[in-house]
Amino acid sequence: MADDFQYHIDHHGGLVRPVELLTARASGDAGAIAAAEEEAAVATAHEQRRLTLSAVSDGQFRREHFESVVYDHVDGFETNAGFENGAGGHELADLAGIAPARRRSVRGPLAAKSRLADHEAEPLLRTVDRPVFVALPSPGYLALLSDPAGDPATVARIGDELAAIIRSEIGALAAQGVAHVALGNPLLVPLLTVDGRRRVPAADALLDAAVAADRAAVTGLDAPAHFRVGLDLTDHGPFATTEHGYDTGALEQLVAGTPFHRLGVDFPADPARRLPFDDIPAGIAVSFGIVDVSTPEPEPMDDLLALADEIADRRSLDDVAFAPNAGFAPSATAPLMTADEQRAKLQRVEMVCRYYWGNEI
Repeated sequence: MADDFQYHIDHHGGLVRPVELLTARASGDAGAIAAAEEEAAVATAHEQRRLTLSAVSDGQFRREHFESVVYDHVDGFETNAGFENGAGGHELADLAGIAPARRRSVRGPLAAKSRLADHEAEPLLRTVDRPVFVALPSPGYLALLSDPAGDPATVARIGDELAAIIRSEIGALAAQGVAHVALGNPLLVPLLTVDGRRRVPAADALLDAAVAADRAAVTGLDAPAHFRVGLDLTDHGPFATTEHGYDTGALEQLVAGTPFHRLGVDFPADPARRLPFDDIPAGIAVSFGIVDVSTPEPEPMDDLLALADEIADRRSLDDVAFAPNAGFAPSATAPLMTADEQRAKLQRVEMVCRYYWGNEI
């Protein structure tokens, strides 16, 4: 029987906000909003459990967008008018499709003013009998995102500050009983792909700085033996810079000696756009994003099973998970599908996993 702690049936944490929560937010009543957030988080976790997903999240319903779990709890960030109106000139973020509203600049020393995600994990740990996971933006990602000039020294300095903050939060989540933390860094994709590296000056140095910050956040954690930390390279559907594939040397920079237990990647139908997973060392579980969140149309099962078959012949069962290719809601205001359409997508993931592991999950 497959081991649930390998997280075979996977997703990325961000889910479509339910209508009841959106209605409460529109009311402006702080008490009603807080109650609706907790009710929605617990309800969606039970829904994930019924879908037999290997770990459950709170849907990130309390976040304005993926990154706000840090922006809201760390002093030193500021809204940049250039970012907000799209005039920030951030080549790397533009290549990765990160919306300007999700970007912040750094105005001073960074310091956590409170825990980042305890309020997301606590209701689930209290009420849902299933492993709980939390997705956080990685320090390398936020450092890259905050510096439109793309200066490796600046990225390294900001990354060091953020690594200490996020490392403390990961340790606290592990102590709280969370089973898995996924650090999201979609800006690594342009730094790993042939097309992206052609467009980004100092790509190697920026990759080194981001990778160092992300590793610093997880190296030497005081956490239970079963606790897992992953690195998620997805964001919201296929990346534009993957047309001519990935740079082998850059991928080696990322994975050689990595402390991460798992790697989340998009796995599109076009083989030329795929990260070459044969280059990922054994022992690192690869979560393959085979279900596309950028369209509400469900994929034909035969197509998904064909993708699974390609992987089955080349990777150990213990080193594979299947997932959507990104979160379903990178922000509170940008759902691309209904809750029912989202459920159908997650059911596709479950069905592929039951096929892949011989109906034993």
